[in-house]
Amino acid sequence: MNRNTEAAAALVETGYWASQYFLWSVILIMVVLFLSGAWCFFYHRRAMAAQRLLVQNLRESADTFRYLVETAHEGIAVVQNKRLVYLNPRMCEMSGYNETELKALPSFIPLIHPSSRDEMMANYQRRVAGETAPQRYESLLLRKDGSSYPIELSGVAIVWGGQPATLNMLTDISDRKAAEKKILHLAHHDSLTGLVNRTVLHERIQQTIGLANRSHTPFAVLFVDLNAFKQVNDTYGHEVGDVLLQQVTLRIKQQLKDTDTLARVGGDEFVVLLTEITDNRDVTQVMSRIKEGMAEAFQIKRHQLHCQVSQGAALYPEDGASVQALLSQADKNMYADKCRYYADLNANDSDHHPNDARHSPNPQ
Repeated sequence: MNRNTEAAAALVETGYWASQYFLWSVILIMVVLFLSGAWCFFYHRRAMAAQRLLVQNLRESADTFRYLVETAHEGIAVVQNKRLVYLNPRMCEMSGYNETELKALPSFIPLIHPSSRDEMMANYQRRVAGETAPQRYESLLLRKDGSSYPIELSGVAIVWGGQPATLNMLTDISDRKAAEKKILHLAHHDSLTGLVNRTVLHERIQQTIGLANRSHTPFAVLFVDLNAFKQVNDTYGHEVGDVLLQQVTLRIKQQLKDTDTLARVGGDEFVVLLTEITDNRDVTQVMSRIKEGMAEAFQIKRHQLHCQVSQGAALYPEDGASVQALLSQADKNMYADKCRYYADLNANDSDHHPNDARHSPNPQ
């Protein structure tokens, strides 16, 4: 092979490999482009699927949130520029208004009891201004019919439609307040008769002492005790005895003024705080009325019972300058009256035994 032939062969071989390299390069580029397109297509499909899933999740979350808001036991309201721009059905139930009526109100002020308006308005303005306000507090609202009801309100500042607003949750606490009131009443009152107990009596006597010292006016403490009440329970049972105590309470009340205090301090022991008196004669008149009020028989179920009482009074400041001193003296005077009662009873009936239920009180 001559030099020219070798050169030609070399050119041919070089061109071959060059052409092969070019071909593979083109193929490689095509593969890369194909794979890139496939990946982009795949990525696009994945992104679209993720977006659809996100939208679905958001829709489900919105539906869940809407369900929770619309079925919430609390009233929920958004207030903007003092007007209700959003509210849930519970808010309508609590207020007695429908949604259209509530949104038509010029402000939320008509929904607030006058005693709570200043506080609620101040808290609302502080929230809108971004200032610190109580996150939770109690207030009093008004229903459409004018009745009031207590609520516990919690609120936060939000943005609604691009403008400042407040999101408020209102819980009707009427049942809780009623329970608290009942507990407080039981703590200060006798459950059987509804009269104030010893604790309240002591407080009122102490307050009356302070008032008497300032105004230089007298007052009196009167002990009233049922005679032979134990025989009623032993003979007719505690149910009859309880009814008798309730009826005795009513009769004593009928002889008192609204300014007087009647308390039950023991099983059959009552104490009266007489505030509007001039002297001991006024006290004697009250004691006489109470005694006369017991003259008529008590009709309890099928029984007619006669009940008499023993009484003892203490006048302030002659008979004592403190709560305990007054009560102690009144108790002593009542005990003396009870001793006279049994002495008279024994004198009138030599056959009477102090524990005989046929006498005082006695069935007729």
